[in-house]
Amino acid sequence: MNDSSRGSSWGKIAVVIAALALAVAVAWLIGPDTPDRRQAIGFAAATCIFGSVAAWTVALRPAGTAAGRAALPLAAMMLRLAPALVALAWLQAGGSELRAAGAGELLVIFYLAALAADLTRIIIGERNSGPRPRGGGGV
Repeated sequence: MNDSSRGSSWGKIAVVIAALALAVAVAWLIGPDTPDRRQAIGFAAATCIFGSVAAWTVALRPAGTAAGRAALPLAAMMLRLAPALVALAWLQAGGSELRAAGAGELLVIFYLAALAADLTRIIIGERNSGPRPRGGGGV
């Protein structure tokens, strides 16, 4: 991996973390300032960041075969989704204080914010990666 691809891969995860940071800031400012609410925000944010970083780590791996090109995006999707689903299951089974403080709702909001940022980054990246005209710039 050369330096330019390493910089662009860091930019990919930075977009998702920035979106999560914005969602956390909004949640922090909007809701009541109680210790349980702060713990719920931290729990939901940590879960989503862990899933996003795990998915990003898998997405960095080059896929040399057709099976790899099919399996790596699925693995990345599962690594993004699994921590959030496990956290929601735990909240339903035993995390009563965090559940009462709204951790489940925050978890869904943060997950969707990270997913939207990643999808937007992918769509914009695909649009900008097309062939460029040579010379005079004609169509």
